[in-house]
Order: sequence, then C-alpha cells, then structure tokens
Amino acid sequence: MCDTASIGAPTLNERDPLPATAQPSPTSAHRTPAALASARKPTAGRLRLWDLPHKYHCPVIGTCLHVDELRRLAKKSGCMPTHDLTDFEVHVSFVAAAESRNPLSQVLQRTLERRFAATLKRFARVRAVPELERLWADALANGEVQGAFWAVVSHPHATPELRTRAYEDVHMLSHQIGAGLNADLKALAETRETLARLRRESAAAAARAERALAERTSRLAEAEQRLAALSAVEAALAAARERLAALESGAELSALRQRVDAQAQAIADLRRHARAQAVQVDSLERQLAHAEQRQAKTAATLAERDASLRALEALLPEGGAVGVCDCDGDCANCTALPGAAPNTMDLRGRRILCVGGRGSLNGHYRLLVERCNGELMRHDGGLEDNRARLEALLASADAVICPLDCVSHDASSRTKRFCKRHAKPCVMLKRSGVGAFALALSQLTAAEHRQGNTPRGTHQLTL
Repeated sequence: MCDTASIGAPTLNERDPLPATAQPSPTSAHRTPAALASARKPTAGRLRLWDLPHKYHCPVIGTCLHVDELRRLAKKSGCMPTHDLTDFEVHVSFVAAAESRNPLSQVLQRTLERRFAATLKRFARVRAVPELERLWADALANGEVQGAFWAVVSHPHATPELRTRAYEDVHMLSHQIGAGLNADLKALAETRETLARLRRESAAAAARAERALAERTSRLAEAEQRLAALSAVEAALAAARERLAALESGAELSALRQRVDAQAQAIADLRRHARAQAVQVDSLERQLAHAEQRQAKTAATLAERDASLRALEALLPEGGAVGVCDCDGDCANCTALPGAAPNTMDLRGRRILCVGGRGSLNGHYRLLVERCNGELMRHDGGLEDNRARLEALLASADAVICPLDCVSHDASSRTKRFCKRHAKPCVMLKRSGVGAFALALSQLTAAEHRQGNTPRGTHQLTL
C-alpha cells in the first residue's frame, strides 16, 4: 500500500468541510515557478496527464473515466482506500493526484492510452491545427467525445486556443446532458400517471365483461328451462291429439279442439321467445368476445409500458434529480455533480447504430446508450444521409435499433436485409420514444448477459 499524501493526492477520510482540491498539494506547494514550468514542458510526443495544465485534469478524468472505474483503479494500485469515500471525493482525489507523476497518475495515463488507442492513432496522423479542429468538431457531432477530448488536449501540435475550445465544448455538453435527464424524469412521471389510468380503465372493462358474462349465463339458463317446458308441452299436445282421435263428436270434442288451439298458440309463442333468446345470446357472446379481445390488447399494452418503465428506471439516476455543474470554469469548486446510479444494463463498449428516429431525441438516445457503457452511432434513415454512409455504419456497428415510425422504407428494408445476411442483432421498433429505445437496449443487454457475446437474430417490439 502506498501513501496517498506522498504522491500529492489529499486524503478525504476525515470529511473536511472544504473540497480536497482546495488544500495545497504537499509536493507542489513548495515548487518554484521554474520547476512548475519544467513540469509543464511538452515532450517530443504527446503530453502526458501530469504535463497538462491543472484545469484540464478535472474534465479529462470526469469525462473519459467513470467513477466506478476510478474505484477499481485505486483498489488495483493499492494507493488509496475508497470504501468510505463518496464518488465526488474519489474524483477529487484522482484530480489532485494528476498534478504530478505518481502511481495514481501513471495508472490513469496507462488506462487512457489503452482505452482510446484507436482514437489517439487517428489524431496522431494529423499535425495541422485546422485538421485537428475538424477532427474535434466531427467527434463532437458524432458523440465520440471521450477519446477525442483526450486526444486533443494531449496532442503535441494542439494550440492553447484549441485546448480551451475543447474544454468549453465539454463543459457545455455536461449542462445539456443534465437538462436532458431532467426532461426524461418529467416524461417518466407523466408515463406513470398514464399507466395508472390505463390500469384503472382495464380493471373497469374487466368488471363490465364479467357482469355481462354473468348476465348471459343467467339468460342462457332461463332459456334452457323454457325449452324444457316446451318439450313437456309438446308431450301433452301429443296426448291431446290421441284423445281427439277417439272423440270425434259432441261438446267435449269442441272443447278439446279449443284447448288444442290454445296450446298450439302457446307453443308458437314459446318458440318465438326461444328464438329471440337465442339471438340475444349470440349477441352477448359476440360482445363478450370483443371485450376479451380489448382486455388482451390492454394487458399487452400495459406489459409493454411496464417493460419500458423498468428499462428507463434502470438507466436514470436514483432519487429523481440530476446535478448540473454551474461553476465558473474551475470544476474543483463544483457544488453539484451528476450522481451515478447502479445500472445492470452493460453493452460492454459495443457500438449501437440507430437508423431513423426523431432528431429531437438524439441526445436522449445517446445518453441512454452511454449509461449502458455503449457507443451510439446514428443515421437519419434516409432524410439527408446517403445510402453509402448507411452501409458503412451498418458494417461498423455491433447492434442496430431502427424506429419504424421515423425512417424511410428503403433504409428500413436495407437495414433488415443487412442484419439478416450478417447475423447482426437488430431491434425494429414501431415507435421512436425514449421508453421504447430504453426497452430495446434492455433486450440487447439481456441477450448479451445470457449468451456471453453479441446477441444474434432480429427482434420485433411493439411499443
């Protein structure tokens, strides 16, 4: 176990009232200006973490590495106990350690180099500042902020102006993410109210169907009793006819004929009533069938809404509130940072391609995928992006999500054929809402956990 104080990172076990970064570093407090300038002097290659100005340490560590990974790195290095520290205190400790070269800053450097090796290699080919600016703008537009930010601030040919611009873009992006999460929480509350109303309506419809069924059963039993009585009447009529054959004259014969006519009229009335009852029974049976169909459809809708809600609740922070950074540029003075919620959905860094969908929800899609430890790519489904770009994105994606209500027919057909031909997982959504998108991510991660690799096959959801 190495001593945290010996590497310049402040200890937070005593829960000081001031943030850890407000305390001077033991190793940097007595440095001369010449020594500090030497520590910031760029090397022949890319800048290392401790070579950067201190104001970049907070956004680099907070943007490129999750707090859970920071805890694992601290435990692996044996340099800092984290079991009694908050997420903020862990973050501040690593930011303070990045001020100089020490075991914690070295393990951070190695982790950043290994994780973003492909992005660093792409940026390393560029030496001109305008080309670096273009690469950063493309990465920001495509949501590839983590690796691109580290590549820009550590690039040996990046100017202070370019680093400052990247710093400002990442700072504003944190505000946008917080606002988007608050909108999701409001939508979640509205969806819960709708779900409760649908459940009440479904229960009322089921009660009405049960009452109608009981009434139909009672009427059917009454009709069976009348049919039994009709059989008895027919037997009596047969006996009367036999007696009428024996008595062919006299007053008794006339009386018997009158009684037979009356019985015949009663039988006709009973038969008409029985036919009317049969028609009514058929109508009740059709109404019952329609009620059962509506009940089954409502139950399916409720099940899908419940699945969407569970997927959203698994991705959103606990407590229903998200902190927003409103500092003046020095994140060491932040009083509110986003809280990390436990998330069982893990895409394991896989690339998720969204073909189509509403452009206004693009930020929400991207946030949900990033919370699942994934990377989102997007094609607008044929509105502006061309077909060649769709083929390239499909080839580079690990899984595909296609909302069918906001995509061209050609793009959806090409996506289905490509995924079927290459055995690539593809979830086709009938709706492009945030809940449906979250449910699709839940299905992908569930299949991932069951099979241990990327799920195969094409899935159809009705949301």
